[in-house]
Amino acid sequence: MLWQISLRYLSSHKRQTLVCVAGVTISVMMFLAMYSMMKGFRDKFIVETVESSGHIVINDEPRESQTPILQLAYPEPNALLLLDRIKPRDQVKKIKNPQGLIAKLRQLPHVVAVGPEVTGDAIATYGTKTMTLSILGVEPEEQQKVTTIGEKLLEGNFARLRATADGVVIGHGVALVLGAKLGDSINLSSSTGGRTIARVVGIFQTGVTPVDYSRAYMLLNNAQTLLDKKNIINRLTLRTDDYAQAPAYAAQIESMVGYKTESWQESNANFLKIFAIQDVITFIITGALMVVAAFGVLNILIMAVMERVNDIAILKSFGFSRRDITWIFVNQGLLIGVTGAGLGLAVGKLFIEILRRLPVHMEGLVKAEGLLMSEYRGQYVMAFVAALAVTLIASVYPARRAASYDPVEVIRGAH
Repeated sequence: MLWQISLRYLSSHKRQTLVCVAGVTISVMMFLAMYSMMKGFRDKFIVETVESSGHIVINDEPRESQTPILQLAYPEPNALLLLDRIKPRDQVKKIKNPQGLIAKLRQLPHVVAVGPEVTGDAIATYGTKTMTLSILGVEPEEQQKVTTIGEKLLEGNFARLRATADGVVIGHGVALVLGAKLGDSINLSSSTGGRTIARVVGIFQTGVTPVDYSRAYMLLNNAQTLLDKKNIINRLTLRTDDYAQAPAYAAQIESMVGYKTESWQESNANFLKIFAIQDVITFIITGALMVVAAFGVLNILIMAVMERVNDIAILKSFGFSRRDITWIFVNQGLLIGVTGAGLGLAVGKLFIEILRRLPVHMEGLVKAEGLLMSEYRGQYVMAFVAALAVTLIASVYPARRAASYDPVEVIRGAH
């Protein structure tokens, strides 16, 4: 009976009801589209970064570096000797006994693979073009276990690093800047005086712009010679069975090995903060749209209450309680919310598919051909519940106002 009365009241204001339903539908649709776009951009960056750079990285330095100079300059009060104007000594950073450490790490639970690396910077020259590269000296077989770099090659083969003397695999962005192509030879020189002429045996594209425009891979021995780090391993890259748990695994490994161990979340903390801010902006915009829709529901229900004062008095005279009157108008808000949210989910799904197929070229932090859209069941549930909640809240005040009318005073003409 109460639902029938609520439906009748809504049908008597068809135009206003349709406007309210449309407002809720648009709010839900925009929430789904914006949330999918933000999540798609984040997912693309995270997946490509994690897969191309590894889940955990062990560096050749402690978490908190100490400064021996300061310790010597301010000795114990009873010291007999004070050293002043000490010149710092160049210390070659490296991971001690890397092979033994690698064997130990491979026995740990959750660790799938470990790859040794030597890293450093070099200047690449090809013709008149020059740029700075981040050189990664790797064992090709191990590197393809800890990352998916071998699957990201546009041209060439990652395994050719071992078969080609002084071979190098460069990023797609590096190739564009230098103008180098597969099979070309580029000059590489490091700050330590190392020089070599490297042949391009592969060009990769991860989709992450900072990686594609700065990174180059070489065989471990060749990179050690170029960077003047003979027999030195200064980084270990690990792949785990769950990249989402990388921070916990990294903390455990760091306590064991004593070297600074970073998860991919820590290494990319600045970018993840940007994504968090984007999420806040998304919720603010879509929340504002839902609030506007809620005001529409509030407006139509207030009008319905004012127009139905006599009907309310009659219903109460027939024995309807304050609770019944309240539910009649709350039900109207629920009907608008359920209808609008349901249509919003359907239209939102269609809108996401349309956006996904738009031929939009994107190249910023990540590169993609088309808008990046990710969908989760949770986002649909969140949108439906949020729309239902705001319409329900908007219907409370008109419903309580309708229930407060006294039928005797209404009949007497007080209202």
